Amino acid sequence: MDPLHQTAFETAIAIETRSLSFYRAVTALVKDHKTREIFELLAREEASHLESFCNLYQGSESELVNILGKSYTNIFADPYYCILIHSVNCNTAEKEALRIALEEEQACIDSYTLFVETIREPYVQDLFASMLEETRKHYEIISEEYMRVMKMVDRNDQDTYVRE
Repeated sequence: MDPLHQTAFETAIAIETRSLSFYRAVTALVKDHKTREIFELLAREEASHLESFCNLYQGSESELVNILGKSYTNIFADPYYCILIHSVNCNTAEKEALRIALEEEQACIDSYTLFVETIREPYVQDLFASMLEETRKHYEIISEEYMRVMKMVDRNDQDTYVRE
């Protein structure tokens, strides 16, 4: 596997693993039933994305196991993610979890956009393009829920709160 594809797959597997772990972790912390359902849905979709990347990974099984076992795929080994999850407390669980999820999804959009623009092998590019579209949908779902939780009228309100 060439270095670009290796980096792309390692990055995607790490992103999807961390996102899956994050959504599972915050699902247990949020109290609002609708928000919890959204995080459960996102966790299932991230698991599906992770499975897709793992199935199309062209390296050896032992390389894939090593990638999945690396500390950068484990949010609980990453102080940044531990702080994020800790910040989702009982008083602001939905707001904080959704704000963090928006930031996470935007980072995924940025990474997948770069890979779509850089990778030329059609089936690999198609996979990243598909995941980019799914991630944009996730961003929209989270964005709508954020607006509901924050009782916002339109997206202009949201831009102000998300960037704070």
